[in-house]
Amino acid sequence: PDHGSLPVAVKVLGSNMGRRAEEQFMAEIGTIGRTSHVNLVRLYGFCFDADLKALVYEFMPNGSLDRHLFHGDSGGRQLVFDKLYDVAVGTAKAIRYLHDDCERRIIHYDIKPGNVLLDEAFRPKVADFGLARLCERERTHMTMTGGGRGTPGYAAPELWMAAPATHKCDVYSYGMLLFEILGRRRNYVDGAAIHSSGAA
Repeated sequence: PDHGSLPVAVKVLGSNMGRRAEEQFMAEIGTIGRTSHVNLVRLYGFCFDADLKALVYEFMPNGSLDRHLFHGDSGGRQLVFDKLYDVAVGTAKAIRYLHDDCERRIIHYDIKPGNVLLDEAFRPKVADFGLARLCERERTHMTMTGGGRGTPGYAAPELWMAAPATHKCDVYSYGMLLFEILGRRRNYVDGAAIHSSGAA
């Protein structure tokens, strides 16, 4: 066997991307390419030419947290609480690194179980920086353009209104993720929030 081989995940995008998709591609390169943290998926490289646009990441064999929480896709066993606790803490460390330890603050804007990937030991790594933005530390607020950002149910309210956004949008999304880890169920289905009664 070739011991020098390295499994990777390749995200291939259509050659005729729209402007928004191209912006997300460039945001991914411009943000995750500046990072190095144990709880962030590593970007190994990318291709951006007329015929092929692709991103090459480290391979995460246990897929997304979303699969394990909501789809029973955990190899026949449910993640125990201690492991879910480690996932929650590791995800928080990744967000703190993005906000406080990078030269320029990085705001992810799409923290959710589908963007938390799990390695061979079920350690979490935050992925998908297509909506992320770099922010100067002295700027406390950013005006968002182009309509709503993020995923309904996880995005902070200011992302859907004409209100300045801050890095606290990621904290809001992380809180929603914690609710879903604790309850092992979605708090948002088909555009309707699930209330304590269980009714949409």
